[in-house]
Amino acid sequence: MSPEQLFPRPGGDFLALLAGLPRHLDAAMPMRRQHRRELPADIRRLSHLLTDEREDLRRDYLSDPAALSAYMRYFLPWNIYRLGVLFAGLALDPGGDDPEAGATVIDLGTGPLTTPLALWMARSHLRRRKLHFICVDRAQRPMRLGLDTLTHLAEAHGGLAPWRVTLVKSALDARLREKADLLVMANALNEVLHRGEGDLLEDSEALAGRLCSGLTPAGQLLVVEPGIRPSAHLLSALRRGLLHRGLNPLAPCPHTEPCPMSGRGYTAWCHFNFDAAAAPAWLKKLSDEARLAKDNVSLSFLHFSARGRKLDAGAGKSLVRAVSGPFELPGSAPAGEDARRYGQYACSERGLTLLALPKKHLLPLPGTLLEAAWPDAPEQDAKSGALVLPLGRIPGLDSPAPEAPALAEAPEKAGRKPPRLPSERPAQREPSPRKPKARKPAQRSAGAPAHTPDTRPAARPGPKPAGPAADTPVDKSAGKPTDRPAAPPAGPAEDPFAETSPQEMARERASRPTKKKPGRPAVKKVSKPKGKKGGKSAPKADSRAARKAKKA
Repeated sequence: MSPEQLFPRPGGDFLALLAGLPRHLDAAMPMRRQHRRELPADIRRLSHLLTDEREDLRRDYLSDPAALSAYMRYFLPWNIYRLGVLFAGLALDPGGDDPEAGATVIDLGTGPLTTPLALWMARSHLRRRKLHFICVDRAQRPMRLGLDTLTHLAEAHGGLAPWRVTLVKSALDARLREKADLLVMANALNEVLHRGEGDLLEDSEALAGRLCSGLTPAGQLLVVEPGIRPSAHLLSALRRGLLHRGLNPLAPCPHTEPCPMSGRGYTAWCHFNFDAAAAPAWLKKLSDEARLAKDNVSLSFLHFSARGRKLDAGAGKSLVRAVSGPFELPGSAPAGEDARRYGQYACSERGLTLLALPKKHLLPLPGTLLEAAWPDAPEQDAKSGALVLPLGRIPGLDSPAPEAPALAEAPEKAGRKPPRLPSERPAQREPSPRKPKARKPAQRSAGAPAHTPDTRPAARPGPKPAGPAADTPVDKSAGKPTDRPAAPPAGPAEDPFAETSPQEMARERASRPTKKKPGRPAVKKVSKPKGKKGGKSAPKADSRAARKAKKA
């Protein structure tokens, strides 16, 4: 059995369609330039409401135009990216047994038709299949905008037919007459199950009964939530109810035992992270502008059906689902071996499992399903309580994974010295005082002799003050000399950096001929005649009336 990958790398067709999504969104929901400038702030505000300020979130929050625009242009594309990668890994194929007969897909809490958009982009072979989508949500406007976006997107590929979309404005727990070959509930579980309110187990049992009653005998159920602890706890409670109703897991659970990653209290919770580097550039740029940059995306989900899947491994082996990312394990290896060991949390029929491998690149990707043989007496991790499953290679492969290539060091540029350590760097020197700039010498009239500092005329002395000495200031309140320094004499002081004294420069400016600025000649206004209040003023000298009077 080869390892199963739940989150493969997105395909080129899917990424191309996602890169062109803004054009279809603008066609369905045009945006003014001012609203586009305010979009990053609206996205950040809605993100806080959906995460750490969820108690302030209204049920009809998408009725606000700013929140709806932020959801359509940021949260919808990221949800399409998450669901598109998951749909490809699960190989969703509604109506696969009889493609000609078609299939019914019910999307509870559809919002702006997130599931139909993700299926259209990620599962291209379904575009020619007769699928009937029944999209249910409390808000009508997001569904209408999503349908317009899907229709505009499908026009470039021959139209939406044979797909058929029915919009139903209703509560999510309403019973529908149709039975689903695929029932999807994405990012809507927290609207029908509330953690900490009432009895969660009873509510989850009731919800599991309603969901099972809406499936065909071969129907599949897919519930997707954000990869956070509260969502994982709700999914764990729903999983328990689905097992009681006779449904069996398809993914990610490799067993039907109690969930070891329920997220209850401070325990581990089942969620998967995968790379977001393949997301389109425009979506990354918008995320950076909203200060919500993403290196990876996460989700938690349940995929169940009445048939389920075969959960039996080979002789002496068990199925193990890798969940977390890799991390370095503490401790040391036996003498003569590399002291480092790397681990990864996983899920198996024995409960929480810790995979241990000697090389980091040997660890499987999150979501990989493996077949592994347990040791006779597995150790238990002291920190998490997980059973340690030592592996020397990725199970299911004939040979161990190749060694990770060493990164080649970049060649040094010619003549360039390597950077110095902080201890080798010289201490920061104090800035040297700036020298005063020399002023531009004033222009002299022709024939005026140039003055040097020795031949420069001295400034004319001012009038001699009466009373005390001129260099001793007088306190007016007491009438006695004070110890403060004397104030400089009034009038312009001599500039030691100029070649001409200020007095001479002033005389030169006064002796220069003034130049009249070009323009129209001034027209002398004639005042109103005396004694006539409010009468008309006399015409101007060069006005049209004056010229006519002269001709007459």
